[in-house]
Amino acid sequence: MSTMNLTGLNVLLCRPEQASNSLQDKIIAAGGQCLHIPCMEIAQLEEAAAIAAIKSRVMDLDQYAFVIFISQNAVKYAEPWIDQYWPQLPMGQRYLAIGAATAAAARAMAFTELSSAEGAMDSEALLELEQLQDLSDKKILIFRGKGGREQLAQTLGRRGAKVDYCELYSRIRPAMLSAALAGSQFSELSGRNVILVHSGESLENLHHGIEEAGLGAWLSYPLICPSLRVANMAESLGFEKVLVASNAGEPAMLEALSTLVS
Repeated sequence: MSTMNLTGLNVLLCRPEQASNSLQDKIIAAGGQCLHIPCMEIAQLEEAAAIAAIKSRVMDLDQYAFVIFISQNAVKYAEPWIDQYWPQLPMGQRYLAIGAATAAAARAMAFTELSSAEGAMDSEALLELEQLQDLSDKKILIFRGKGGREQLAQTLGRRGAKVDYCELYSRIRPAMLSAALAGSQFSELSGRNVILVHSGESLENLHHGIEEAGLGAWLSYPLICPSLRVANMAESLGFEKVLVASNAGEPAMLEALSTLVS
């Protein structure tokens, strides 16, 4: 990455606040400008019913053959609960993580029994793992945010698994998103403007903010997406120049950005 040159690019980064510092630093180090406007906020679930559900799932942790962390936030919010009830982790389980960053976060939190799934950058890649093909009579726990895609659990269920969720946080559209976009002066920067999104929800929130702020011209800026699924969503929302990175990881996103440098 040291030879990457992003000079002349103005990148609008839409990730949640806590997830963006590293990528932002790399863009700037490569000569680009980076404007960070979070299009999604992460909030820990605190309702009594949610807390009771989390406690119940964590107390039954030893019943699951596989434990899957969907995101870095899933690791962050699961770890204190698991540490409280399982100071020594159950034996014989496999911990799976989607994405290298999630795997690194899990390893840092002492979930060292990670499988090769740390190389799986999305749910589709995770489902290709040999160990997840025949799941007859297996129980799987997925740590995730509230709501979200159902494909992973549905596919695992069709393969014979009993799948449970432990939902730890919610994803919220920032209340002042449209005002932040309108006040950013992103369209007035010199150079080439490009927008970078990491998820379908961030994309939908961004589009809502663009429409609400009357910034329709932004739909003509190149938009880099982490997958074909999100790219298809972007095209349906009216974005005109959609590029697909090979995955949502920082190296892939930076590589996609580099293709825009003339």
